[in-house]
Amino acid sequence: MKGVNSPRYRLAGTLAMINALLTIPWFIMTFLLTEKGGVWPKVAEILMQTSSTFIFVFISLALKKLLNNVHDFHATDRYIMWLIKANIVLTAISVVGVVLPSFASSVGVLTLIFVIPMGILQLIFGLKLLQLPGDLGGLHRPYCYLNIITGFSLAAIILLPLGIFSGAVADIMLGTIFFQMASHGTLIDTEA
Repeated sequence: MKGVNSPRYRLAGTLAMINALLTIPWFIMTFLLTEKGGVWPKVAEILMQTSSTFIFVFISLALKKLLNNVHDFHATDRYIMWLIKANIVLTAISVVGVVLPSFASSVGVLTLIFVIPMGILQLIFGLKLLQLPGDLGGLHRPYCYLNIITGFSLAAIILLPLGIFSGAVADIMLGTIFFQMASHGTLIDTEA
């Protein structure tokens, strides 16, 4: 076990909680803003999507670091990186749809199609994470199961609202895991 960077995990926990609290309103606002014309609704939608992606990237990398450095667990590394790449691509596709309204309907269909492999990745991530020997402060199994439910719901498309909700709950659990790590960690990670 290498060590724990308390400020990084505290920040990751805070961002995970913020992401959880904003996920559902952002999802609703995205639909409301697509109906609005003008520049400011488009700017707001782009800011919401890009900030959500930046938060996802940060907390995903923090989780990868926690699993690697604290638990010496690498079975999920590839899936975390694929999820990060998929989220960045999905955000880029969505931004194109906002900026170029003539492509909005095509982008909407492409986005829905792209959600399916993202859901499958999320599901596999949850299954692989079940192999972690640690208990993540007692949240290991519930966090894994929520990721599996989220992944299945996203891949099924019709269950997308359930996937958004279970993803928000998973973010709350992840935030709690980060806060526990920040408060109970004893070694300082010098690679920060």
